[in-house]
Parts: sequence; C-alpha cells; structure tokens
Amino acid sequence: MAGTYKNFIKLLETWPLDKSKPGRDLGHHIREQIKLGFTPGKIQTKAEKEQCDRYYTSLQRISSNHYANLYPRKLNSSATTLNSDQCNYVLSPEFLQQLKSHNRNIFQKVKDELMKNGDTDKKVADK
Repeated sequence: MAGTYKNFIKLLETWPLDKSKPGRDLGHHIREQIKLGFTPGKIQTKAEKEQCDRYYTSLQRISSNHYANLYPRKLNSSATTLNSDQCNYVLSPEFLQQLKSHNRNIFQKVKDELMKNGDTDKKVADK
C-alpha cells in the first residue's frame, strides 16, 4: 500500500498542472482521486490493489507519452484539421467564455462561421 502511494506521488511530480484550465485540468483531477483513494484508515482489498496498479500503469503510459512515441504521427493536425496550438486556443477559458457569452448553440456558431467563410470566398471570386 505504501509503495503504491509512493509510486503515485512520483508520477504526480512528473505530471504538470495546467493553470490555464481551472476545474478542467486532468492533473488536478488525478490528484483529487488519489487523495480520495488513499484516505487514512481505509483498508484496501486485493481487488482494489490490483485496480490501483492498473490505474498507475495506465497513467504512467500517458505521462511518458508511451503510445505517442510508439506510434509517431505523420501529420501535426487532428481530424478537425486544427494543429495543437489552435486546439489549445479553442479549449482556453477565454474562448469558452466567448462561446458562452453568445446565446447560440455550437452548431449555429459553426454554421455562421462556415457561411461567413463561404461569403468571403464568393466575394474574392467576384473580384
């Protein structure tokens, strides 16, 4: 039990906190779950210990970019054709606040953006 807790603490030292995503940061969520899982006086069963070890192994793989190194990407874009900087901007609190400030749903906003880009292309073609 103590060895498992020490492994998680070492893992958390390598896992950064993202201050730009308050309330939505994976590192913060993992820290909270470890606090809950290792409360003093709680006795773990063998099945819980095995589950805890599986979680640790999975988090270790994510932290070390195991699969990113094993299967390198050929392109730097995603299925949305956005690169990592653009994805980070879209997930930023400022952008999300801007989305909330409008009284439209995401599909209406995407449609408006596509229409705006389509109109721009027509104007360029007309010139």
